[in-house]
Amino acid sequence: MMKYLFARNDEIPPGSATIFFGFSSIFWFVVGTGLGSFNAAKLAFPDWVTGTEMFAFGHMRQVHVLAVIVGWISMAFGMTMMYMTPALGNTKLWSEKLGLWTVFLWNVGLSLGLILLWLGFTSGREYNDLIWPIDLVVIFGVLVPLGINVWMTIAHRQTQGIYITNWFFGACVFMVIIVFLVGQSAELFNLTGLTEGYLTFWFAHNVLGLWITPVAAAIAYYVVPKLTGNPLYSHRIAHLHFWAIIAFYSTPASHHLMSAPLPEWLKSFASVEGVLILIPAVAFVANILLTMKGKWTLFVENMETKFAITGVLLAVPLNMQGGFQQTRAINWYVHGTGWIVAHAHLALLGMSSFLETAAVYFGLQSVLRRKLYSLALANLHYWFFIVGFCIYWISMTIAGLIQGAGKIYEVPYIDVVVAEHPYMIARWIGGTMVFTGNVVWLYNMWMTAREGTVVPQGRYAHEMAYER
Repeated sequence: MMKYLFARNDEIPPGSATIFFGFSSIFWFVVGTGLGSFNAAKLAFPDWVTGTEMFAFGHMRQVHVLAVIVGWISMAFGMTMMYMTPALGNTKLWSEKLGLWTVFLWNVGLSLGLILLWLGFTSGREYNDLIWPIDLVVIFGVLVPLGINVWMTIAHRQTQGIYITNWFFGACVFMVIIVFLVGQSAELFNLTGLTEGYLTFWFAHNVLGLWITPVAAAIAYYVVPKLTGNPLYSHRIAHLHFWAIIAFYSTPASHHLMSAPLPEWLKSFASVEGVLILIPAVAFVANILLTMKGKWTLFVENMETKFAITGVLLAVPLNMQGGFQQTRAINWYVHGTGWIVAHAHLALLGMSSFLETAAVYFGLQSVLRRKLYSLALANLHYWFFIVGFCIYWISMTIAGLIQGAGKIYEVPYIDVVVAEHPYMIARWIGGTMVFTGNVVWLYNMWMTAREGTVVPQGRYAHEMAYER
C-alpha cells in the first residue's frame, strides 16, 4: 500500500482501495470477535484473568464494540463502496489514491483510538467512546474523504440513472457524518444531564439506523441480483424502502430512555415511529426474496448467496423485535437486560455481518480475479458463523427474559446471576465459534490472493468457485 500513497492516481491499479479495505475489514472482524470471545469468557468464568485493570470487562468491552463497528462493519462498507459504486455507474472510482489514503488513515486512527480506549482514555458514552480528537480523525480523515469519493464517482457515472444501491451509499455517508458531528456535541460543548443522555442514545441508535442496517440493505440490492442473474424485483419498492427510512428513523432513539424524564409526547412519538420502521423492513425483505424467484437452489449451492440470503432472513426477526420492543409495555420488561444485547447482536453480527461477508467474498474474488482457494473452508466458515451466532442470540434472549422476570418479581440479584450462568457459558461458546470461523476465513482469503486460480476474462470468480 505504502508505495501507492504517493504515486500518481493513474499509476495505481484499479481496485487497490477495494483490496486493502477488504482485507482490513476481515482482520478487524477477527480482532473484534476475538475480543468478544475474551469478554464473554469473563462473564461466564468471573475468576478468569483478574487483577489487571487493563483486562477488566469495562476496558475490554469498549475496544470490542468499536473494533467491530468502526473496524469490521464500516471497513466492509468502505470496500463495497469502492467496488460497487463505480461498477454501478459503469465508470472508474473517482480517485484510487484518495481511497488508499482513506483506508490508511482509517487503520491508523482506529488502532490509535483502540489503544487509547484500552489505556482508559474514553468519553464514557456508549458506542461513542472515542475521545474527541480521534472523532475528528474519523470525521475529517475518513468519512468526508469516503463521501467525496462516493459522491464524485456517482457524479461521473456513465449510466443515465442512479441504481438504488448508490442512492443508499451516497445518502448514508452524508447521514453518518451528520450523526457523528451531532453525537460529539455533548463532549465538545460540555453538555450534561438529560441533554447528554438523549444525544448519547440518539448517536448510538442512528449509527445503527442510518448507517449500518441501510448500507447492509444496499449491499443486498447489488449482490443478490448479481449472483442470481435476476433483475431486482421492484425498483419502486426499493425507493419506498429508502424514503421510509428517511422519514421514520430519526427520532426512535427516545425508546432507549422510556424511563427518563423526557417529554411524554417525544416518547410516544418514538414508539409510533419505531413500529412504522416495519414499513421499510417489510419492503426490503419482500423485494430481495422475490428477486430470488426461480433461483432458490443457489441458497444451497452458492456460498455468497448463502451468506447474503441468511442476512436478509435475519432481518425478519430483527425488525419484528425492533419495532415491538419500542412499545412501552415490552420496553419496560426487557430494557437493560440481555435481551437488548441479543437484539443488538442480531443487527450487527446477524443481519448486517452476513450481508457484508457475502459482499467481501464476492468483491475480493472479483477484483483479484482469482478463484476461491477452498470452498470447503468457506463452508466451514459459514457453519461456524451461523451455528455460533444462533447459540449466542438464543442464549442471550433467554438470559434477558430471566433478568426481566427477576426485575419484576424482585428476585435477589445473586439468584438471577446463578439462574443465567448456563446461558453465559453458551454465549461464550457461540462467540468463540464465530471467532474461529473468522480465523478460517482470513486464512482462506489470504490464500485466495496468493494461490487462487486466475479467473479468465469474461468469467466471474464466484461462478468458477464451484467448478471442479
